Amino acid sequence: MLIYVILGFLCEKDMTGYEIKQKMTLSTSNFIDASFGSIYPMLKKMEKGELIKYEEVVEEGRFKKSYGITEKGKSEFIGWLKTPCTFSPFNYEYLNKLFFYKHLEDLEVVQLITSFQTNVASEYNKLALIEEKHVHEMGVYEHATLKFGKEYYQLIMNWHDGLTRKITDKKENEHENDKEI
Repeated sequence: MLIYVILGFLCEKDMTGYEIKQKMTLSTSNFIDASFGSIYPMLKKMEKGELIKYEEVVEEGRFKKSYGITEKGKSEFIGWLKTPCTFSPFNYEYLNKLFFYKHLEDLEVVQLITSFQTNVASEYNKLALIEEKHVHEMGVYEHATLKFGKEYYQLIMNWHDGLTRKITDKKENEHENDKEI
C-alpha cells in the first residue's frame, strides 16, 4: 500500500523523502502512515523498479534527492487506482480482546474501554486539527478521507459510550437488587 501512496503523492509533484513523510502526516495518516525507516527503503525499491527517478538538488547548501514519478510509475499507479476495492471485515486486536472481556471484572473492562476511547479521541483530535489548519489546501477527495476518519472515530467513541452505559447500568441494577434482598 505504501508504494501507491508514494506514487500518488509523486503524481502531484516531485518531492523529497522528508516532504513525502510530511504530506503523509497531514493527509493519509488516519489510514496509512509510515516512518522514514519505511519510506526511504521503499523509494530505493521503487527506483530499482523504474517507477520513480530522482534528481539531486542543492537547497540551502545541502544536497537533497527530489523524487519524481516515471511513465511506468504513473501507469502502475493508475492501474492500481482502477482495480476495484474489496471489503474486508475488521481485523483489530482490540475486538478480539473485547470479545473475551467477560473474563474480567466489569470495573476493569470499563477502565480498558475508557483507555481505548482516550486513544481514539486523541486520533480524532489530530484529524480535527489537520482539518482546521489545512482544509483550504485539500481537494474534495482528500477532505472526504479526512472526514471519513473523523466520523469513523466518532462512531467508535459513541459505540463505546453505549457499551459503558450498559455495563454501568448492569452494575447499578445488581446493586439495587442486593439492597432489596
